Amino acid sequence: GEAVAAVGREPGDYSSKLDVPLKPEQMAIDGLRKILLTLLDTLERNVEGTRANIDSEFLHDLRVATRRTRSALSQVKRVLPDAVVDEYKERFAWLGQITGPTRDLDVFLLELPLYKASLPQAMRDDLDPLQQRLARAHVEEQGKLAEALDSDQFHSLLRDWRAVLEAETPPGDAGWFADLPIERVVSQRIWKMYRRVLKAGRTAIVHGEAEAMHELRKDCKKLRYLIEFFRGLYPPRDVKELIRALKELLDNLGQFQDLDVQADKLRAFARG
Repeated sequence: GEAVAAVGREPGDYSSKLDVPLKPEQMAIDGLRKILLTLLDTLERNVEGTRANIDSEFLHDLRVATRRTRSALSQVKRVLPDAVVDEYKERFAWLGQITGPTRDLDVFLLELPLYKASLPQAMRDDLDPLQQRLARAHVEEQGKLAEALDSDQFHSLLRDWRAVLEAETPPGDAGWFADLPIERVVSQRIWKMYRRVLKAGRTAIVHGEAEAMHELRKDCKKLRYLIEFFRGLYPPRDVKELIRALKELLDNLGQFQDLDVQADKLRAFARG
């Protein structure tokens, strides 16, 4: 309780649902920067809770804001200057990398009680050494993560990114679509991504391999993020249904991937 009070908020005490008011005719550059600033605010709200390891939800929300930022940079093409996109895709990819190992262990530790419960009573204690091993690995990775979140590299990323987004005009040559109406730019992009998801889905069904499932999940996430970013441009009921269907599919694909990651981790522990 004291730790939560110290960071000034509870995990999940705000909605991570993006609800950015947009007008179909406003310039693409203005709409995109508005969305990216909202994501930056969300990311910053979760830094202290992540650093202090108060609750795994803080790290989860920080990672979602990071992933959404990278997705917006990659998916909404030719709006921000190319140099800005290239630089910040790389800098936010670093943030994704440094937060990954701790999150993988969070998921494993959260699910371990379910694995225990699925075993016969006599075998449940056999998982205790694994739990202890995971807990030790988590302490180590959390320490590295806290160090990274205290680093100049992290602080300058947040500071520089805010300066870009709040500048009168972003540094560099404006993208070709910067001044076009946002609804036109976004609708074309969502349609393209939708067709890509259908193609990836057919491949995954035919092959059923972990890699194909992983690619499908990445594409579905990109489509979901695009729809969520710009939901204010479309009829609310239609958007809600689409997001619900995508979320259901992503939950299934996510479970598949978590198990795949955990199987790899178990094999590594067995070798170590």
